[in-house]
Amino acid sequence: MAEHGRVRAGGPTSVPSWRLDGTSLLCDGVVTLLVGGQVHNSSASSPGGIAQSFRRAREVGGNTVIAPAYWDLSEPTEGTLDFALVDVMLGEADRCDLRLVLLWFGAFKNAGSTYAPRWVRADVQRFPRARALSGIRPAFTYEGAMHKPVLSVFAPHLRNADARAFEALMTYVARHPLRDRVALVQIENEVGLLGDSRDRSDLAEAAWNGSVPAEFVAFLREAAADSMAAQRWRRAGARTGGSWAEVLGESAESDEIFMAWAFATYVEALATRGAGAWPVPFYVNAWLGPQPGQDRPGQYPSGGPGTRVLDVWRAAAPTLSMMSPDIYIDDAASTIAAYAFPGNPLFVPECRLRAGDLIRAISGGAIGWSAFGIDDARAEGQTAQLLGLFAQLEGQIARAQREGRIAGIVMEPGAGAVEEALGGIRIVARATRDLFGRMLLDAGVARLPPAPESPAETIPGARIAAPHDTRPLALVIALGADEFLIVGEGITLDFCHDDATVEIDSVVAGTFVDGQWMPGLALNGDERLCLLPTDEIGVVRVRLLQLVEE
Repeated sequence: MAEHGRVRAGGPTSVPSWRLDGTSLLCDGVVTLLVGGQVHNSSASSPGGIAQSFRRAREVGGNTVIAPAYWDLSEPTEGTLDFALVDVMLGEADRCDLRLVLLWFGAFKNAGSTYAPRWVRADVQRFPRARALSGIRPAFTYEGAMHKPVLSVFAPHLRNADARAFEALMTYVARHPLRDRVALVQIENEVGLLGDSRDRSDLAEAAWNGSVPAEFVAFLREAAADSMAAQRWRRAGARTGGSWAEVLGESAESDEIFMAWAFATYVEALATRGAGAWPVPFYVNAWLGPQPGQDRPGQYPSGGPGTRVLDVWRAAAPTLSMMSPDIYIDDAASTIAAYAFPGNPLFVPECRLRAGDLIRAISGGAIGWSAFGIDDARAEGQTAQLLGLFAQLEGQIARAQREGRIAGIVMEPGAGAVEEALGGIRIVARATRDLFGRMLLDAGVARLPPAPESPAETIPGARIAAPHDTRPLALVIALGADEFLIVGEGITLDFCHDDATVEIDSVVAGTFVDGQWMPGLALNGDERLCLLPTDEIGVVRVRLLQLVEE
């Protein structure tokens, strides 16, 4: 295996099959959808771990697995690169018939540098550390915790070493016979600085006090009126030269913009080198910020591709295809809206095993969605049911996204009714159990018994346990003017039109096998009161009858 894993000399022999077309991802010209999961951080560090975690990604119904390549394991000795583990990943992806999204765990992972090789971390002269002085305690740490390495993004030797290793990885992929298993590549992971709004090391201070780059000033001149960077610039006098403090003023927001430019240009250096070897679509992922409980830069990684500096990232890292959010907050809808903007295809590389968030992302136009810790997902779980269906429906979903024929409904607790429009039809959603409870009381019948406890989404002993998503939810695809495919659970839908009376003409429950619709029961009579199950994912095709009175 090591023989195959060695980097070979020379360049790529062809171009990747994968490319982005607007907000769609194409493979050999066919629109696709990446649905699956990301393995745990260390699962790809051994052949056995790769095989086990990739099999699980297939068992839960996904068509995609996301897994890291580690700088420390790939280059334990400076200048000697070995991608044997990547070779194993490509082979397992092929055996499991999975697309592979590669993560490069290089100098920065979750705003730390634990994946940088020992020879990098030990040489503080060539690779100096960042310095945080604000006293902010970073997330996921505690009083008395051991020191964790954080390298300075301003170190030119670090940028060159990281870029050289990443270019070698892309060269290796380009020359591999299974290279087209790789759909996307993520550069670094949740970059930024924790503990302070900006790096206070000597290199960083020299950059802060030096002249802002002409490219940054050009960006400010063209930035939108609501850009945080442009607003800071105008407030400071709209200067066209000077230090960062002179151009942006002294503030935590200015620090975040300064760090965003530094991290984005660092990533761009890797992207440029990597694209020269194998120009598959590249992206970066974001630890969200600001977010509840982390409202100041430094509490979340300052300078990462958070919502306030996305335009800075676009200007400084044009080789990237997209900036992608890792969603671990309850309000997935606002995050999806923030990252699904023109020129930035929506891709969710990390999310909780939460079915409603998957539906929100896909209905929001995402080219892909990934549950973190897919190794621990339960194959019979709610999210797995959706992943299996969406993988079979990828072409139909992707076309519906492009043509605006798709809607997602996720009902938050306490919501009475939620309305969505699809074509000329208004879809009104209500929680089935709440609705049935009211109808039974109206009829003088006893209350419904409490809903049974649903099984967890994860297997026993999972490192991150995930509960069943109890929110009523549905994905609706318009197949024609009066026909809809509905995938969901615990939700009742009524269809309305402002200029016609709408009735249900027919309902057929069914499922998909190898992408083909397999019809089951034709639902009528009392069964039409509950078209979708209340305790598991169901699929129905509904045809309407519209009556227009003269």
